[in-house]
Amino acid sequence: MMNMDKKKKAALAAVMQYLETERQQIAAIGVPARIVAIPDPAAGGFAKPYGLSGRNAQMQTRTMMHYRALRG
Repeated sequence: MMNMDKKKKAALAAVMQYLETERQQIAAIGVPARIVAIPDPAAGGFAKPYGLSGRNAQMQTRTMMHYRALRG
């Protein structure tokens, strides 16, 4: 148990160090704190809501068929 705590602390320290280094690099470059990308509607990469609901229904049906097949 003690070994796992050391691993968690080490991982947390590494993440915090990475975030601090990244913040310092951004501050040194002079980039604004938040960069917001505005998507281009002409790119066509947006999914339509009805298409998403249809895909969701297909996935749910497939999952139910798997459950039924495995129920035996």
